Amino acid sequence: MKWVFVSHPYKDDPKGNKKRVDTICRELAERDDILPISPLHLFSFLENDDKREEILQVCFRLIDICDEVWIYGNSEGCRKEKMYALLKGKKVIDKCGD
Repeated sequence: MKWVFVSHPYKDDPKGNKKRVDTICRELAERDDILPISPLHLFSFLENDDKREEILQVCFRLIDICDEVWIYGNSEGCRKEKMYALLKGKKVIDKCGD
């Protein structure tokens, strides 16, 4: 099974973005070959954005253990996750056009 880190914008529309990632992860989980790793779900209990850098560091650790990083946006966080993944030699797939 392939572990896929789902990189998606959050802070500009928390509720809407969470809903979109719910759909993405549900579709990926229905496949037998992918385990979606979603930081939006992992940190959904946080109600504000004051721990952004700490969360980003956890995202980097999650990227370390994933096989691929799928990018679903062009936010600052998505760009940082993409750059980190590329520096670590991870396969990065840009899903913005999908």
